[in-house]
Amino acid sequence: MNTLRYSIVCLLAAAICMTAGAQEPQPGLKYDGLDRVARVRDGIFLYGNWDAPQVTLDTCLDMSVVQAEIPVSIRSNGRDYPVLEIGHNAFNGCRNLTVLKINAKLDNILKGAFLNCPNLRVVQLSNTVPPTLGQHTYYHGNWDEVFEHYHALTVVLVVPPGCEEVYRQAPGWGEFKNIQSTMPDNVELKVDAIAARINEVESRLVRARKEVELLEKELDALKNSITE
Repeated sequence: MNTLRYSIVCLLAAAICMTAGAQEPQPGLKYDGLDRVARVRDGIFLYGNWDAPQVTLDTCLDMSVVQAEIPVSIRSNGRDYPVLEIGHNAFNGCRNLTVLKINAKLDNILKGAFLNCPNLRVVQLSNTVPPTLGQHTYYHGNWDEVFEHYHALTVVLVVPPGCEEVYRQAPGWGEFKNIQSTMPDNVELKVDAIAARINEVESRLVRARKEVELLEKELDALKNSITE
C-alpha cells in the first residue's frame, strides 16, 4: 500500500514539474504536431518554430530557384519572427541556385544546407559576427558538411565592410578563398542569363513532351489498324 502511495505521489510531482516548465505556444503560428513544431510558409520558404520567438528556415520549396533572398524576419498574424537559423538540408538539391542573399542575422547554419548546389557562386551575409556552421544540440558537423568542399574555391563570400578578416579567422568560413565586401561584377547579368536559359530549356521540354504524346497516339493508332 505504501509503495502504491509513493508511486502516485511521484507521478503527481512529475506532472506538476512538467506543467510548470512547459512554455506557452507562441502566438501567430499554427502548431501541427505533438512536438509543438509550427510550420509557416512565406514565399518559397517553409519555416519552423519550436515554442520560441524566432524561426528556422527549414526548406526551400522551389528546387529550381536561381537567386534567393532570406529575409530578416517573417510576419505571421501580426507578429514578427526573426530568422536566426538555416535548417538541415534547407537548400540541398537546389542545383540552379547561383546567388543567395542572407539578410537575416543568423546564429547558425545546419548540416547539409548547401549540399548538391553545384552552381552556387555568391553567398552574401549581413552578419558582422559569422554564424556557426553545422552546430546543433544533437549533432555537429564540419563546414564541408554544410557546404560542398569545392565551394571553398567556387563561392564568393560577400560580407559587411570591415569584416573580411573576421570571417577569414572564423571556423569553417576561413576555408573560403574568396571573401570580400563587394558584389562580384556582372553577377546579376549572369543570373539573368541562367534564368533565361532555364526557361528556354523548360519550354523546349514541354514542347518535346507534347510531341512525344502525339507520336505515341499515332503509333497506337497504327498498331490498332493492323489488328482490325
